[in-house]
Amino acid sequence: METIGQILTATIAVIERIGVHNLTIDLVAAEAGVSKGGVLHHFPTKTALIVAAMRQDMETLMMEIDETADATVNFASALAQLARRVALEEGGVSPAFLVTAAEIPEAAGVLATMFSTLVERAGKDDKAGSIDSTLVLFASYGILISMGMKSFQPSAEELAALLDKLDAFAARA
Repeated sequence: METIGQILTATIAVIERIGVHNLTIDLVAAEAGVSKGGVLHHFPTKTALIVAAMRQDMETLMMEIDETADATVNFASALAQLARRVALEEGGVSPAFLVTAAEIPEAAGVLATMFSTLVERAGKDDKAGSIDSTLVLFASYGILISMGMKSFQPSAEELAALLDKLDAFAARA
């Protein structure tokens, strides 16, 4: 299992560094410190490798949301906190993952499943007649995707103010 984890982590690193089109099994193997045969033993195709890496990344994200939700007032606050972390630490959603999802149907399925799960969870968190958690979810992803695609490049002050407003709204959800 440790080797699989190393391979998947390496896959994510390679995708983020050079994109999905330039990813090769050889590059992943070198990044993971395993042989090409070792990668192919666990993942017989490049697509299987990419989908498994995206699935692991999405599962890690969902666990982070769950852990944050357990420590906060509500699910909306957990989403707002995650949006703050990703915006400040990562500069938004990786464009490489968006390209991957756009070009590999199986990868798009992983992303769609994760987002559907988040929409469902937000809906359950919403009080009767309220869609506040759902609004926080869509606002968070809008910010993160547009930042990752460089279509929204706020100053540090603007970003802080926007995230503070998102936190305040989420806390009332």
